[in-house]
Amino acid sequence: MKTEQLLNKIEILPPELQKQVSDFVLFLCKQNQQQLIKKRTVGEYRGKIRIHKDFDAELELVSRNKYEKPKL
Repeated sequence: MKTEQLLNKIEILPPELQKQVSDFVLFLCKQNQQQLIKKRTVGEYRGKIRIHKDFDAELELVSRNKYEKPKL
């Protein structure tokens, strides 16, 4: 639908429906802007995240129950 046709249809509507159309358009604009903000780009966090040298090191085993005696 062309913009002119859409504007003509909106102009025919009563004022309260024109207000609803306006509110809906504002909602769509805000939603679109939020989606643009949420998109991530490759390399966005480069230099912001550090992985420790011992990242792959074996973890110390911890008993599930803190009252359980460790097995020897």
